[in-house]
This record gives sequence, C-alpha cells and structure tokens, in this order.
Amino acid sequence: MDKPRPLTQEHREEFWRRCGWSPDLPEAERAALERTWDDEAIDMAELFGW
Repeated sequence: MDKPRPLTQEHREEFWRRCGWSPDLPEAERAALERTWDDEAIDMAELFGW
C-alpha cells in the first residue's frame, strides 16, 4: 500500500477553520488546535464524513 500524500497547508487550514481556528487566534490556542488536528486526525475525520 502506498503511503498517503501529506496534506497541503491550505487543506489543513480549511479543516482547522471548521474547528474554530483562525490566524488571529492567540499563538497558544492556534498551536493547540493544530496539534490536536494533525494530518492523520484530519484524514480520519474526513473519512468519516466530517
């Protein structure tokens, strides 16, 4: 099985925005959201229809 391609930054940001992410958030809040929703978590969420 091929290794999945990494997500683009645009794809990540589009997903994160649905979770409340914004470039204007304080650094700590933004970083916490980005850590919670890494590429693998985003792939799984989208696989299940999020």
